[in-house]
Amino acid sequence: MVKVSKNKQLGRGLSSLLGENLNVDDITKKNLKNNLSIIPIDFLSAGSWQVRKNFNENELNSLSQSIKNNGIFQPIVVISDKEKKGKYKIVAGERRWRAAQLANIHEVPIILRDDLSPEKIVEISLLENLERSDLNPIEEARGYEDLINEHNYTQEKVAKIFSKSRPYITNFLRLLTLPDEIKTYIINGKLSVGHARAIISSENSLELARDIIKKGLSVREVEKILKQTKKSDNTSKLQEYLDVENDLSSKIGLKTRITFNKEKKNGVLTIKFNSLEQLDFILKKLKEA
Repeated sequence: MVKVSKNKQLGRGLSSLLGENLNVDDITKKNLKNNLSIIPIDFLSAGSWQVRKNFNENELNSLSQSIKNNGIFQPIVVISDKEKKGKYKIVAGERRWRAAQLANIHEVPIILRDDLSPEKIVEISLLENLERSDLNPIEEARGYEDLINEHNYTQEKVAKIFSKSRPYITNFLRLLTLPDEIKTYIINGKLSVGHARAIISSENSLELARDIIKKGLSVREVEKILKQTKKSDNTSKLQEYLDVENDLSSKIGLKTRITFNKEKKNGVLTIKFNSLEQLDFILKKLKEA
């Protein structure tokens, strides 16, 4: 393991100490034969593939103090920046990079991995965050969505990579069909994933979400309310059609309704959506069918 000593007195990056005429190539070639190098911290920048957007200030300060006391023991994984010669994009380790800046550390250890494919970069970045439980549910869902939409992964493949079940991946992707206001509640911790799953198929999901927060309802309380409401709405329907409705709603995560004409022996299947994101989700599910 590579350690950046806290006693190494450098300026804010070698470039600021040695002047504007610093030869970037001479520095970044140091130890690159083994893909391992110690470089100025300002030679690094965050990658666009990073799904994590929120960094807990207290956790960063704690990690920063640890780095001050002990240095960085785990190198930051990077790839070369194709647009800026001698600079690098972070694949894994953005949290350490940010904490090192707070700790006023001026050099960091890196491992250069220009052999990584774009999809593997997304995998590694997402996996690192998941292992540390650093992502909120919406960030996690967007990470899965990126692999599926941008890199043509199936839900089964995503589930296998991250040691999750297929339903787990499906349920997280369903969170992205919720109205933006509800997604904000989830990001801020005002609503749990359990709450979101309970109301996601409801026609009035936003109203329910606001009510949950206002009244401090538990997931069980919400499920009980929804069950009672559904029971009163369905007293006049045949059970067989209710079962089909429930099955469809469960599979696609959206409210469905079946209207059957006994005389003509035909009917209408209605799928309720509340946003363009939910419509897009329906179309994707139909393509997968």
